[in-house]
Amino acid sequence: MRKQLHKCNRRGNVTVIVAICLSVLVGFAAIAIDGGLIQHNRRWTQAAADAAALAAANELYRNYPAQNGLDPNGSAVVKAKAAAAANGFNDDGVTSKVIVLIPPTSGSHVGKAGYAEVIIEHYQDAAFSRIWGTKNITISSRAVAMGAWVPFRNGILVLNPTEPNSLNNNGGGSVQVLNASIIVNSSAPDGAIATGGGVLAASKFYLSGDPGWSTSGGGTFQGAIYSKEPPTPDPLAYLDPPDKSLLTLQSNNATHIGGGRTVTLSPGVYKGGISVTGQATVIMLPGIYYMENGGFSFTGQGNLSATGVMVYTDPNSNSDTINVNGLGSINWTPPATGPYTGIALWQRRDSTNTVTMSGNGTSSISGTFYAKKGLLAVSGNGGQDVLGSQYISDKLNLGGNGNFNVDWKAEQTSRTRIVRLVE
Repeated sequence: MRKQLHKCNRRGNVTVIVAICLSVLVGFAAIAIDGGLIQHNRRWTQAAADAAALAAANELYRNYPAQNGLDPNGSAVVKAKAAAAANGFNDDGVTSKVIVLIPPTSGSHVGKAGYAEVIIEHYQDAAFSRIWGTKNITISSRAVAMGAWVPFRNGILVLNPTEPNSLNNNGGGSVQVLNASIIVNSSAPDGAIATGGGVLAASKFYLSGDPGWSTSGGGTFQGAIYSKEPPTPDPLAYLDPPDKSLLTLQSNNATHIGGGRTVTLSPGVYKGGISVTGQATVIMLPGIYYMENGGFSFTGQGNLSATGVMVYTDPNSNSDTINVNGLGSINWTPPATGPYTGIALWQRRDSTNTVTMSGNGTSSISGTFYAKKGLLAVSGNGGQDVLGSQYISDKLNLGGNGNFNVDWKAEQTSRTRIVRLVE
């Protein structure tokens, strides 16, 4: 007789296996769901850290002339934490923590003024992953931003976007731009020209045109030339002009100084401008000289001494120009502190008047010459003059038969605004 086979009861085994598999599946689901939330929150915290660092950097930039990139009163820290709170991280120590370090204590900008480091820690509640005993997950993001005024590292910037000959070197002497480059924004094929046998030398020429330059009559460019370069924006576009209401009124009428006398001038507002002729010697005390409805003219045989001086012209007509063309000794340096650090001459941005600067062999002038919409005409007629540290203008004419230098130095040129993420 065939032995009867007994069926095994396996329902209990299946239940155990299913329970084990379900726990594993739930675990994977917990990892997937919480992992996706972690990635989402990591992007959220990074965006918030970036915004907070930029807020701190903008405050560092705003106070840079007075605080040199540091935060002694904590205003940049306040701005950073406010930006973090606006993005959902209120630094309550329970759901998040916001750490602002000025200057940074880690990374590639440790201890550097003008930099802000922000670290945001977000304490994410665990969802399904609590089955593994996890209560919360810490998500940390970090950002570093720079907020500073830094020297604009170019000796000549010609802003006109289209005109031929916007940079015209037509003298017979040698013009050397020391320690810096030349930029010409004109898209014309001959945006920069050299004629008359003169030499214009710089380490590099960045030209927007194709090729962007031409020579004739023995004129030459010396230095590496790069064509079809993108135009460079005005680096001083951010800077407000001087507020005349905050300056001392020095004269209600045009100031004329002549003869052989010596006159000392104080900074402030000069209605009708200043003109110096004859053998007069003028000493300009440090500060801002605001020419309201007038220009600034220094001609004749006298001497000019201007240490820490910026002349700003607010012209009323085409005759209200800047004209420095004296035969005597000229020694001029720009302000060394404050928002106008490095700027010696500034013509109102919308004025198309000509700014004239001429050396005579005994001129030593440093600083930036700024005429956003104007023509800047600079010439050397003596020995080896120093005629400025930087030129920023709509168009530029370089002439004369003498030699002169544009001597770029960081401490004697204008500052440009930098607010950006660096880490």
